[in-house]
Amino acid sequence: MSKYIKTALILGGGGARGAYEIGVWQALREMDIPIDIVAGTSVGAINGAMIAQNAFDLSVSLWEQLETSMVFEPGIAKKEDGPLKELLFQYIDETAVRNSKMEYGLVTVELPSLAPHYLYKEDIPRGKLVDFILASSSIFPALRAKNIDNVKYVDGGYIDNLPVDMALKKGAGHIVAVDLNSAGLIRKDPLKEADHLIRIRSKWDLGNILVFKGSNAMRIMRLGYLDTLKKFGFYDGSYYCFPKGIFNKRTLEAAETAGKIFGLNPAHLYSNSVFERSLKETVQAYRREIEREMKDFSGRIKNRKILKKDLPNLLQKINERTLTLIIADYLIQHPSTQNTLLTNSMLALFKEESKAANYLVKKGLLS
Repeated sequence: MSKYIKTALILGGGGARGAYEIGVWQALREMDIPIDIVAGTSVGAINGAMIAQNAFDLSVSLWEQLETSMVFEPGIAKKEDGPLKELLFQYIDETAVRNSKMEYGLVTVELPSLAPHYLYKEDIPRGKLVDFILASSSIFPALRAKNIDNVKYVDGGYIDNLPVDMALKKGAGHIVAVDLNSAGLIRKDPLKEADHLIRIRSKWDLGNILVFKGSNAMRIMRLGYLDTLKKFGFYDGSYYCFPKGIFNKRTLEAAETAGKIFGLNPAHLYSNSVFERSLKETVQAYRREIEREMKDFSGRIKNRKILKKDLPNLLQKINERTLTLIIADYLIQHPSTQNTLLTNSMLALFKEESKAANYLVKKGLLS
């Protein structure tokens, strides 16, 4: 009989970006991947407790309604816990966490020694689970150090913002680690020691870690969901999400570059036709907005000799969308021209815009 392999979910700190982790959890649930161990730092400790008590719908509801005033007081913290303590007591059921079959752990840092404390639920005195979650989440200056039995603690991210080692110590063979791209310290050695680790992090900006807003939470929750499904091989894409195999690697890269430049929504699952239609509509709408600007720029190109060294100054007021359309129009007008200013100098200077322009031209998305 084969030995059972434990799966751990490790959740990084990152304040308001924590909704992304609930999206990851949603995807794991849909894939029927069991979680035997959950551990986290800061907001990861909060989400981890919600996961241990199997409160998915409650977690979504919390993030959907969460606002900054429900977490922090304005300005420098005046109280030790602020409104966060009351919020956690409403949503975290200590008994449910302790009775859960999942192992649960968190990280906090003692002051003034900066000694790390890696605590599993059995290490935390009964009745004080929320206190230690607050300790793990006490990021200065938004929250003051948490005092527990005359010992002060601060945010675990100062020492270990992605505590993979907690999974290894509990014997996890498979680890899913969610990195929220925040400023906390990530220890590299445990990442190397893990034999089967999937590290999930967004290519997109997930927002200010101290600004909680329901609309952004829902957006990044969706990104966490899609990124996880991509990591597990169900979909293609880095910035966007596509069904498997509809693009080769080079075309996929060009498509995503064009999508980024023209601001397509990364929270959608795109078919080929829907992506191209959305991109075409966005490109055409933008072209109508800047038609005069483009005519002026084209006229300046025709009326003066431009050297490669002149391009940065000439283009400093032209944004990446406009520049992409200028290059695309030139490629359409001069399909066979080689060794010209735009096909060499501009393509070398503006690689992303050129890549997107070529995609637009090849797919016929400009007419």
